Amino acid sequence: MSTRRETSVRRCPRCRIHQQHCFCAHILPFTIQSRLSLIVHVRELKLTSNTAYFVQQMLPQNSHFDIRGRMNEPLDATTITQRSGHPLFLYPDENSKVLTPDYVKSLPSNIHLIIPDGSWHQARKVHQREPAFQGIQTVRLSDDLRGEYKLRSAPDPRFLSTYEAIAHALGVIEGEEVRDRLMAFFRVFVKSVWHSRHNFHGKLEL
Repeated sequence: MSTRRETSVRRCPRCRIHQQHCFCAHILPFTIQSRLSLIVHVRELKLTSNTAYFVQQMLPQNSHFDIRGRMNEPLDATTITQRSGHPLFLYPDENSKVLTPDYVKSLPSNIHLIIPDGSWHQARKVHQREPAFQGIQTVRLSDDLRGEYKLRSAPDPRFLSTYEAIAHALGVIEGEEVRDRLMAFFRVFVKSVWHSRHNFHGKLEL
């Protein structure tokens, strides 16, 4: 039986799963017009199931990681809100507007999308506890969407992973081609990690 150390040694440093199931060839970075700020808890950073990490891998020129939960290093929300672009906070609270093409057309062309990574409860805390976020319009996705993430259980099929939420939001803001490129990689990522976890040694059909 392999030890945890041996398994760690055989992990790909980029996609973070066993080298046999490495899917780095499918990480094809590209650029978009929007700016993304992802607020990620420090404990999520090394988890292979964390999807926010791969947003930054796919959109390195447009995404920024802001880490919360570090000892003696509080989140600086003001730095986030001062970044360029018209800010929108992706969270479905009671004041949120549905992200639709018509709504996007009413906004400045340069969007800065702020996304809290984590559970609904954690995301709500990020928005509620930071005064700098209070004046920013919250937006939500259509209720018709269904998640495709199989690596963590969700209480409702309408609950999307962070990556899926961003892909679908950008599909509205930037166009379907951006969404499709992001989701094509996402499906490879989910299948690869699932196979790795279940010790599947056959050829991965993508």
